[in-house]
Amino acid sequence: MKWIIKNPAPTDWRQEKWGDFHFGRSLTKYLERLEVNVETDYYPHWDNRKKADVVFVLRGKYPYRPKPGAFHIMWNISHPSSVSLEEYESYDLIFVASKKHANYIRSKISKPVYPLIQCTDHEEFYVSDPKLDRFRKDIIFVGNCKGVQRPGIIWATELGLPIKIWGRGWEQFIDPSFIQGEYIDNKELGALYSKSKVILNDHYDDMKQFGFINNRIFDALSCGLPVISDYHEELHQLFPTEILYYKNKKEFLQAVETVIFQYPKLKANVDRIQPKIHEEHSFQARAKIILDIYHQELKTAR
Repeated sequence: MKWIIKNPAPTDWRQEKWGDFHFGRSLTKYLERLEVNVETDYYPHWDNRKKADVVFVLRGKYPYRPKPGAFHIMWNISHPSSVSLEEYESYDLIFVASKKHANYIRSKISKPVYPLIQCTDHEEFYVSDPKLDRFRKDIIFVGNCKGVQRPGIIWATELGLPIKIWGRGWEQFIDPSFIQGEYIDNKELGALYSKSKVILNDHYDDMKQFGFINNRIFDALSCGLPVISDYHEELHQLFPTEILYYKNKKEFLQAVETVIFQYPKLKANVDRIQPKIHEEHSFQARAKIILDIYHQELKTAR
């Protein structure tokens, strides 16, 4: 059985800097372990005459128009505001990285729709040495500015917190002394997360509005790394006590104080859910679900 994954990452020097590239790489690894023959087309080289049993589209920044001759699956992992009902309807099977939005889409179209939230690769994001947990240090953030004043990061610098930032475009908003580099190799992220004390997280407005949770959450928790995140209703339902949430600067400061004064309790909460992250929110688990539902829908269609 041959699958072609349509990945939104470019083919130029930016490829390995795109999260979609690594998302697709991990998904491919676990699908292949389930004996699926996987090939990947990167944007903009999506339109070609290759033959496959399944065309699997990672719907992020760019849309793909299904063509006759294959079973088409979409996994909408980001940019939900740019996906029309007509686009969803053009697929044979749709996965949506939000329970809330999947329920809405299911009520509006005739095709099968399933929630499938983002996840982590537990072979790359894990606690490298539990004995070193007591030596964790640093508040970190990994992500580009993209011309947006992401409040948590700005507040951290205004409060004088010793935050270390990896990402592009921050010079226009913060003192460059906080910036460790424009990019950190994905292969180094797991090690960074395993030795850091806490990570800051936020979501773009459309992701939060439509109930999409970013994979930084799962990567961090898989490494036993506590998270301070903007309040996100769906995220709070999933992890009500394991993550520190904020809606404003006052609540952000309270979250920081919790890290300072109650870190052992916070860390224990995170440690308790690590098995759940690996068992329920890994690419390994997602690949099995995708394959099981595909076979189920294929049988139903026949």
